[in-house]
Amino acid sequence: MRAEPLRAHTLWTLWSTLLALSGCAEPYIGTPTPNLPPETLLWVDTVGTPQTSQAHVFWRGDDPDGVVVGFLLTLDERLWVYTPRRDTVLSLAVGAGDTVYTIAVAAVDNSLPAAQYPKPGEVVAFRDLNGNAIYDDGEPFPQLSGAVDLSPARLRYPVRNSPPRLFWGADTTAAAAQSAWLPETTFTVATFRFTAFDPDGPNEIAFLEWALNDTSRWHRLPATTEFFTVRESDGLRPGEENRLFLRATDRGGVQSTVLEYPPPGRRWYVRKPKGPLLVLHDYAIADGADTFYVAALQRIARGRFRERFDVLDIRTGRTVQTPPRNIPPFLNPMFLETLRLFEAVIWYADPQFALDIARTVLPEYIRSGGKLLLVTTLPARVDPHAGYSDIAPIDSLSPEELFSTPAALPNGTALLPDSSLPDGPYPVLLKERGVAVGIHALFPNATARVLYRLPPSQYYSGTPALAVRNASRTVVFLHFPLHLFTRDGGADRLLERVLVEDFGLQ
Repeated sequence: MRAEPLRAHTLWTLWSTLLALSGCAEPYIGTPTPNLPPETLLWVDTVGTPQTSQAHVFWRGDDPDGVVVGFLLTLDERLWVYTPRRDTVLSLAVGAGDTVYTIAVAAVDNSLPAAQYPKPGEVVAFRDLNGNAIYDDGEPFPQLSGAVDLSPARLRYPVRNSPPRLFWGADTTAAAAQSAWLPETTFTVATFRFTAFDPDGPNEIAFLEWALNDTSRWHRLPATTEFFTVRESDGLRPGEENRLFLRATDRGGVQSTVLEYPPPGRRWYVRKPKGPLLVLHDYAIADGADTFYVAALQRIARGRFRERFDVLDIRTGRTVQTPPRNIPPFLNPMFLETLRLFEAVIWYADPQFALDIARTVLPEYIRSGGKLLLVTTLPARVDPHAGYSDIAPIDSLSPEELFSTPAALPNGTALLPDSSLPDGPYPVLLKERGVAVGIHALFPNATARVLYRLPPSQYYSGTPALAVRNASRTVVFLHFPLHLFTRDGGADRLLERVLVEDFGLQ
């Protein structure tokens, strides 16, 4: 383009060179061709960008008598920024409604001394001839005088403000939503996980809000929140079905559709703890364990705990692929915070004891002041270092059970209380009924105290420890089925000793 001035300039240069080489003394008489400004071309590509608030803008310049070395770029025709680049991805702010941006680019050629060019990112001022504070074609850029296209290329780019979207779970899938569902009955604490997504960009959400049962009172959350927990003090209503509402607001003030929990077809009932004690049922053998614990807690300590404990079934529904029906999807914080509603926990289990769940929540529960009575047998073979020491005051246990025949622990067998305890021995326990296997030798840690040992027998060596407590008397581990040792009221007296004297429950 503009080829004739370029040929004239070239011929003049060639003729001058020939005269100089020939040694002609007569100077060349004529007018040099002035520098011609470059021209600019601008276009945009949104195919490679994830949302309309981002635009991949491309530009180039053509200079009829030189080389284009840079460009001035603006989004408001007020501030022009120098760049040597030929493209950029622009993140365009979204307003409350649809917005139209005017993108303008002016090419800069190489006709000036090198020291006169701005640095990349430097703002270049223009002379506002008509005083309207925006650039109009023909207004000069003094720093780059003669080197700038004074008729910049312009592109009008509309940006639509799409409302944010909310989903339960870690992503937008139905499976993720279902994995975040709470049990249909919870105590007075609940944790929710959700995903907030704005089609206009990853940083477009300004804040989140939740309301509990009453949508006239909204509580704000940071835009980056993925989990949050509500309690009775936040508005949970014990003894009722509850509803939670969640919404997002973007930087333009546009709100999402309100997301509700529970979803259609689900319910969420909240129950208030009855007292200081939670009993965790992790037992699937039909040998009367459930009946024993409920009845014993009604009887002991002159009825102190009657109607003052709760039972939570954490076994039903558990398979290799699925968690228990009444365990929340978030062990920490929700299940941990549920345990913290109670001063003490009795966790009784069969050999399929949920060690993975226990290791996730019990150490922190105990560190925060909780008390634990753990009563469980174990599979015939175990990894002695599988993490039992994280939840009980032991270093390890024997990898194999001490015996596999019921004859090793017949009815009438007495477990031996340790008589060296400073607070006196625990009550004698006599086996009343049933089969007791899955028992391993316990090796207590350095500060633990042994509570009971097995009596001598031909089926094992020595008198292995099978019950221990920690030094602070806040954790007691009974490695035998307590509900089978009820003769002469021994199991009742043991429960009372642990809950009242060791744990100090009132």
